[in-house]
Amino acid sequence: MARTIFIFGLGFVGRRLGHRLAAAGWRVRGTTRTLSGLAAEAAAGWQIHEFADDRPLADAKAALDGVDAILTTITAIGGSDPVLDAHGELIAGFGGWTGYVSATSVYPDRPDGFCYEDTPTDPATARGRARVAAESRWQDMLGTEIFRAAGIYGPGRSPFDALRDGTARIIEHRGQVFNRIHVEDICRIIEAAMETPRRGRIVNLADNKPAAQGDVVRHAAGLLGVEPPQPQSLEEANLSPMARSFYVSRRKVASKVIGPELGLDLLYPDYESGLAAILAEEGGD
Repeated sequence: MARTIFIFGLGFVGRRLGHRLAAAGWRVRGTTRTLSGLAAEAAAGWQIHEFADDRPLADAKAALDGVDAILTTITAIGGSDPVLDAHGELIAGFGGWTGYVSATSVYPDRPDGFCYEDTPTDPATARGRARVAAESRWQDMLGTEIFRAAGIYGPGRSPFDALRDGTARIIEHRGQVFNRIHVEDICRIIEAAMETPRRGRIVNLADNKPAAQGDVVRHAAGLLGVEPPQPQSLEEANLSPMARSFYVSRRKVASKVIGPELGLDLLYPDYESGLAAILAEEGGD
């Protein structure tokens, strides 16, 4: 019989993963804040429910009945996990596979080395601390597998979008570096983890080439054949505190699990290969 997954958060990652799993024979259920953007998926047989931190599932018991796997991509809101806040009592009795898409903000800055899955968490920001708390709740309750994602990019979410509409910026700050991960690699890794589950496993989702933000934007501009924007200093950029925290990061992340345990090589191990694939998928201009 076909297996069923429930994805809390059919957004950029959840929607793409749902399509991969549906192609592999899974039945897909999941949530969105509004139903208007997933008409094609609903027509294809996905069961889609409205959910938000202030609007729990209308009938959570029916929505989760017969489900084999649960994945949540929803971030901690206001310092707490909205899925467990709304439906933790029901989910606590779940006996199938569970996964939580977290973030690498749980790690400390480590400019002279890499953060791996066994690196102790030590977040420098409130959102990182909220992620740690949410991870702990899911793991304590269900032994959930945790996927700590770096900056997520892919078709429709890349430097090409800002370069095309004239809003691209290069903000330079000495020592700033970050990882990223292509959405297709995220989906492949989660799918592999579901097929070879290990209770409580942590997987870092990051490419193999940490780089400064400006390097990525300049490379994307070169692929489009346009001039990159003139760089700004962090002080000139006038960023919000949340955005500023990204640009002062010097965190490098790598995985000891993706290759050795899941047996995967990244399709896009660096931003050059990932951006080239996006440009090809989007039509090359």
